[in-house]
Amino acid sequence: MIPDVTPDLCPGAEVPPGPLLAPNPPAPAKNPNCKIMTFRPTMEEFKDFAKYIVYMESQGAHRAGLAKVIPPEGWKPRSTYETIEAMVIPAPIMQVVTGQSGLFTQYNIQKKSMTVGEYRKLANSKKYCTPRHKDFDDLERKYWKNLTFVSPIYGADVSGSIYDKDIDEWNIGHLNTLLDMVEQECGIVIEGVNTPYLYFGMWKTTFAWHTEDMDLYSINYLHFGQSKSWYAVPPEHGKRLERLAQGFFPGSAQGCDAFLRHKMTLISPSILKKYGIPFDRVTQNEGEFMITFPYGFHAGFNHGFNCAESTNFATLRWVDYGKMATQCTCRKDMVKISMDVFVRCLQPDRYEMWKQGKDITVLDHLKPTEVSSPELERWRLDRVTFRLSSPRPIDSNMKKQQHLWQNRSPNFLAEKAFNAAVAALQPHCAVCSIFCPYTKSTLIRLQIVQIAAARLLTGAPRTSHITPILSTVTPTVPTPRHGNLTRPLVPEMCFSVGAGTTEPPPTNCHIGDDGTSLLIRCSSCHMQVHSSCYGVKPDSFNDSWMCSRCVSRAWTVECCLCNLRGGALKITTDNRWVHIICAIAVAEARFVNAVEREPVDVSAVPETRKNLKCVFCHGNSANQNRGACIQCSHENCATSFHVTCAQIAGINMKPADWPYVVSVTCHKHKKFMQKPTKPIAPKGPQGPTLGQKVIGRNSDGWFYHCTIIGMATQKYYEVNFEDGSYCDNLYPENIVSHDCLHNGPPEHGELIVVCSPEGQCQNASFIKEHPHNFYQVEFQNQSQLMLKQNEIFYLDQELPKRVRARLLPIFMKINSVMFDWFLNYITDFHSDWMQIAQFIAIFFEKMGVPTLTYCIVINGDRNFGNTVLEVLCIRLTLRCHYLE
Repeated sequence: MIPDVTPDLCPGAEVPPGPLLAPNPPAPAKNPNCKIMTFRPTMEEFKDFAKYIVYMESQGAHRAGLAKVIPPEGWKPRSTYETIEAMVIPAPIMQVVTGQSGLFTQYNIQKKSMTVGEYRKLANSKKYCTPRHKDFDDLERKYWKNLTFVSPIYGADVSGSIYDKDIDEWNIGHLNTLLDMVEQECGIVIEGVNTPYLYFGMWKTTFAWHTEDMDLYSINYLHFGQSKSWYAVPPEHGKRLERLAQGFFPGSAQGCDAFLRHKMTLISPSILKKYGIPFDRVTQNEGEFMITFPYGFHAGFNHGFNCAESTNFATLRWVDYGKMATQCTCRKDMVKISMDVFVRCLQPDRYEMWKQGKDITVLDHLKPTEVSSPELERWRLDRVTFRLSSPRPIDSNMKKQQHLWQNRSPNFLAEKAFNAAVAALQPHCAVCSIFCPYTKSTLIRLQIVQIAAARLLTGAPRTSHITPILSTVTPTVPTPRHGNLTRPLVPEMCFSVGAGTTEPPPTNCHIGDDGTSLLIRCSSCHMQVHSSCYGVKPDSFNDSWMCSRCVSRAWTVECCLCNLRGGALKITTDNRWVHIICAIAVAEARFVNAVEREPVDVSAVPETRKNLKCVFCHGNSANQNRGACIQCSHENCATSFHVTCAQIAGINMKPADWPYVVSVTCHKHKKFMQKPTKPIAPKGPQGPTLGQKVIGRNSDGWFYHCTIIGMATQKYYEVNFEDGSYCDNLYPENIVSHDCLHNGPPEHGELIVVCSPEGQCQNASFIKEHPHNFYQVEFQNQSQLMLKQNEIFYLDQELPKRVRARLLPIFMKINSVMFDWFLNYITDFHSDWMQIAQFIAIFFEKMGVPTLTYCIVINGDRNFGNTVLEVLCIRLTLRCHYLE
């Protein structure tokens, strides 16, 4: 049985309970053997999470890199777990392990979503269940012996918490530690780092050797199920483990200095023993906590079906670790936290030196953390306890703007902050935003701008770090403000079609001859729109202009077709209010005056539409307006959602052809449309392969034999701009209205916003994607070059005339003087071009060059004679001089 090692002051005794107040830090001699310690706090000690962590480190727990905490008897984070069977695991992963002799690499393959109930049945099935075993030692041997067989499925990284809301002690969703600075100061929510993640495991599911992101602390609670085995290497020996891994996995180490952060590397205890790497092991049982400490490498596996919850946290001691943490640079999804706010607030005397890169930090792995500092207390007094949103609901992918819900009390300040944030993002118009779905990066930026706007509106001091963090999320682009002219994305037909209207749309005098319209902003609610989208004459706009809602002083009104506040509102014929974007997308709504965009007639909206349930907000609250939902335009798809809910959730909406106004594609069918069935390719060459011998074009314009040593693919997009021009080599990252790098290309004809490297933004429509293949080749003189596919030819294919005329099968290494002597010698004795050609062919054959190839070169031009010979002489002379 794998024992729980509990080093103590007295052998055989448990760690004594900690005092209510953390004692002064003791001498760093505690736990000299760096063994994993087990703690049993009393209920009184258990109430203060931060102080107990300080106490644990005062006992030397941090020296092992891992510690176990057993909660007081009777404490439970949840009353019952029977209700979580219907929870969805959105992206389970199959863990495929390769390797042998104690050294393995783990690969993750994403599988289709399943419920917790379905996962439990799978985990307990004959194929995946825990094998029979005598004890934990026997189970551990079976784990390392069978690691590469029967790949298990891990329900990892499920965002959310299953703690009951009234639990205050050690609530993983609300630890209230130093890491809260990231959210409270910067407005950034990093899932799994400062929000909880759930992990559903089965037998043999594994977490590979790693330290936490940014070398943070972590907490892991095993809610229910089978046990979990942990291995830990003390932080003071972490560098030794890194060097060992680099030696065994040199390819991974060359590709990324921090490759252990990929969580793919498994090293068995036998290898660690063989190379003298200190480590310890412990078993986590149901109802127990595990705490990992900064730069503490750990790994482990699950004994069977279980459920754990985890997140990261920080103490004062971590700040220096965060400043020194190595970063993975090869993956875009790796977590990186700006240390600016921590150094500026907690180490103000070192801030300027740190910004200049002159701050010398020496990590002391033996020093325990402190409970507080004058700088931390000052920040706690000054901080604004403002959370942008609760952790993401486990049953939804929507980033809900909860302070804008209609079932909450009206909050005009929150609406102003939201409107100001939307105005700062492309396309800078609250109406045109209907055709620019929010992406993940856009939502992060929306949250950051929102908190900045809220602080400005409340008079709170503006933090200097918001702008640099914002610029790391999305490229900094000049933001058009009110008073600027930009092109609206909403066609005029969207305002005039409805209720069977077949008349052509009226001419909008608010749009200029060049297709642009003035951006105007309400001085009261900060809502920004095009004058044409809102139906306002451009010359009537001034700094004191107010929208219809604010002119009517209707501060608490809400849209009658959805459940969210904020945005551009217009009055209806029955004296209610409606979002312009809701009136556009709901087919039965009609603008009575299409030019002025008001009033809006919603009387034709049928009850069947009002009875549809939104998949994002559900509309289950008794005092919540049901509104009217729209549905996915894909044939036979019944997915329904409110217009504003769909916009926040990133649902794709675009203008449609008459008689429809808006075409809507839900997430399911967007993925379906992005993965068309591949046509069956005809049998034959599938493109060059690594190591293949080909003919390639060198930088001097000549073609030579070479070998392919590398391949890459670059995708370009073809778009049509509104001015009639087009571009067929646009990089995906230049499209700022869509997250193309994560979600793939837009649909054909979809409206997009393109930003040039100079910061100029234009409206365009997407045409198609062009993948371009590039090949790295090595010539016989060991020079290398990156070539396009049209610059490479196969050895057995019929070469074009332009290639044959400039083909040299090898780099000639003969001396030009020797060749000139040979050429003069044969021309003295032979005047016939055929005989000269034969002698030249014999010469090349002696040099190891195939005769046929050079006969083709000579015969490439039918004007035989001295001209051909002179040209050949010049070519070879130039080639020889080039190599000399």
